[in-house]
Amino acid sequence: MNILVTSAGRRVKIVECFKESLKELGGKIIATDCDANAPAIYFADDYEVVPRIDEPNYINKILELCKKYNIDGVVSLIDPELDILARRKEEFERHNVQLVLSPVESLDISFDKYKTYKFLDDKGISSVPTYNNLIEVRDLIKDNSISFPLVVKPAKGSASIGVYIVSNENELTDAFNKHNDQIIQPYYKDREFGIDVYIDMINGELVDMFIKEKISMRAGETDKSISVHNQKIEKLVIEMIENTNFSGVIDIDCFEYDGNYYMSEINPRFGGGYPHAYEQGCDFMTYILNNLQGKINPTYSSYTYKPNYIMLKYDNVKLIHQNNDL
Repeated sequence: MNILVTSAGRRVKIVECFKESLKELGGKIIATDCDANAPAIYFADDYEVVPRIDEPNYINKILELCKKYNIDGVVSLIDPELDILARRKEEFERHNVQLVLSPVESLDISFDKYKTYKFLDDKGISSVPTYNNLIEVRDLIKDNSISFPLVVKPAKGSASIGVYIVSNENELTDAFNKHNDQIIQPYYKDREFGIDVYIDMINGELVDMFIKEKISMRAGETDKSISVHNQKIEKLVIEMIENTNFSGVIDIDCFEYDGNYYMSEINPRFGGGYPHAYEQGCDFMTYILNNLQGKINPTYSSYTYKPNYIMLKYDNVKLIHQNNDL
């Protein structure tokens, strides 16, 4: 069983977790990135530097590597690549390679925060109110239906890039007009949670979830967090899974505001805070390997981890000798 982890970037721990879970199967992890200085590729069993995902020959290169390394499954670690892979899924299947990702229609919903809100709201699932019309928001402010501070950010952004917290109408107008395709949300942030979820790729049933309260963030990723048990969030996630068609790994953001809980984003890939879940026994890598072998994972029944354990990320250093081929 060999796994190709693409766009590995800085996700060193994800690569290491896969290597650990593959030990018993005698498989290998191959990592790729377009940057020869991406740290994570040097922690895999082997690696390849590939074209950027927006290059015309990118998918053909990935297919070549799947053949070269006898790859069984491909896992991408960045949002933009998921849709590119999903639309070529049949080609991978013809090479007996499985893509670990959700269907195209689910990816389409999750990549646009306004679509995510409309979809969840239509299903009656509690989510952060989201608007894409400045005039509508101004009217809601006048009616006292919403109030400052508000959050303005790209509908299709990631890693907290281009996020503005605004406290008056001038700042709101300024921030909204900085880019096209902006959204506006109330600032629901009494507490923020991240939920790591695995949905069986064979039967579509919820397998496991890990809830963590975010203590601090860095570059859009969870830097410190504490594991929690929260029945309201658990129920909200189960309700969402029952009404959607996601598959494999998903990462959910959720806010508590005034005692209520609101789903914010659904990211259909490993989140930056997943290592916390892995360290507490939520081994999504093994779930993936089971599914790739045609095995159905046990259906979720309750928490499999203990609360009140804090994850603290820290930096390390690895020296690589650069050869002339890089």
